[in-house]
Amino acid sequence: RGKLDGNQALIDFATTLEEVVVASVEAGHMTKDLASLVGPDQKWETTEDFLVTIDNALQQRLAS
Repeated sequence: RGKLDGNQALIDFATTLEEVVVASVEAGHMTKDLASLVGPDQKWETTEDFLVTIDNALQQRLAS
């Protein structure tokens, strides 16, 4: 939507959010559905816990 509207702030936010989510998953933070694709021993978080993880990481990233 940011590209369609020429809204660079929205583009930047969406890019940052995507980077934070990917980094969190790569660090092992994921919900059960994603963890099941990795293997039976992969640890997982509830949806609410995963969202808290993403929120914390996003807040840190935006503060820097």
